[in-house]
Amino acid sequence: MQSKIKSSILKDFLKVLLVPMLINKLFMLYFGLNYSNRPGEGYGYGLAATIFFLFFTIGRFLWKYRNEEDP
Repeated sequence: MQSKIKSSILKDFLKVLLVPMLINKLFMLYFGLNYSNRPGEGYGYGLAATIFFLFFTIGRFLWKYRNEEDP
């Protein structure tokens, strides 16, 4: 039982760690570079959406495990 709980926490942690680090970082770079090169063409909305998604993903992880105690 204890190893299942640790395994699910580790799986969720890796998902929260890897998605923002790899996928979201690429979108941030793409929209950020295009926004700085061509302001006013709508790339700012994409940049804002990726930043919101980052905070949402990390916030969801923290909220899900807010009452978990360290082993």
